[in-house]
Amino acid sequence: MIVIYSTITDELTYQQVQLSSSTGYFDGNKNAKVSGATITITSDKGDLYNLEEVHNTPGTYKTTTQMTGIPGENYHLKVMVDFNNDGINETYEADAKMELPVKLDSIDISYEKIAKYHYYSFNIYAKEPAGTNYYMCKYIVNDSVYDRISKYVIFDDLSYDNQYINGSSIGYFFDDTERDEYKDADDYNTMTFIADGDVVKLQLSNIGKGFYNFLLQCQEEKDGESPFFGGPLSNISTNIKGGGIGYFAAYSISQKQAIAKQEQ
Repeated sequence: MIVIYSTITDELTYQQVQLSSSTGYFDGNKNAKVSGATITITSDKGDLYNLEEVHNTPGTYKTTTQMTGIPGENYHLKVMVDFNNDGINETYEADAKMELPVKLDSIDISYEKIAKYHYYSFNIYAKEPAGTNYYMCKYIVNDSVYDRISKYVIFDDLSYDNQYINGSSIGYFFDDTERDEYKDADDYNTMTFIADGDVVKLQLSNIGKGFYNFLLQCQEEKDGESPFFGGPLSNISTNIKGGGIGYFAAYSISQKQAIAKQEQ
């Protein structure tokens, strides 16, 4: 089965689509990449963007020109490829709406102690709009981009609807000075450690309910990865029509940064 994963943001960049074929966890291989596709993205205003496969990166396609997604606008993805090698192209399509942005006013990082361990809690400040909303946070520590689904922080607005989020903690990092204390932990390789003086950039995005459910389900599966990265097919929602799986999403990004400070 073909796996399609693509996100459009409101940043001016070459937007990407990734294609692969699904595999199980225990076959010892990552998903095989899918080449030779014809891919377009169109907006409800009639803008058309063509994508080309990246040289020496099979299965990754980029828009031929830089593109900026517009909040409130709808986008349509169309992928045509002979996936089953019968000489006839199959067509896969999906639609995504870019939700209106929620502005991140600032963030701070507090140094906390729970039991005998220390943590860096990242706290956000933002006005949460009325209505049901869903959020995704990505983070960058110094120059390291944590762009795996297992590292995303996702949450709904059940506790914040139409209120000001005044320094609420949405996640934490482990203290790098205590790294050795965790080396025998089963999830040691998935932990994120930061140190005093590290610069943390946080990106907040207002996402649709469908994409939120997709991310949540991916995180609940083994290793917290999406099917594109080798995950299972069970119970993962999709908005891909035509027999594929995966997800096509659009969202805006609001980014702020703070410096981690070890306070006794």
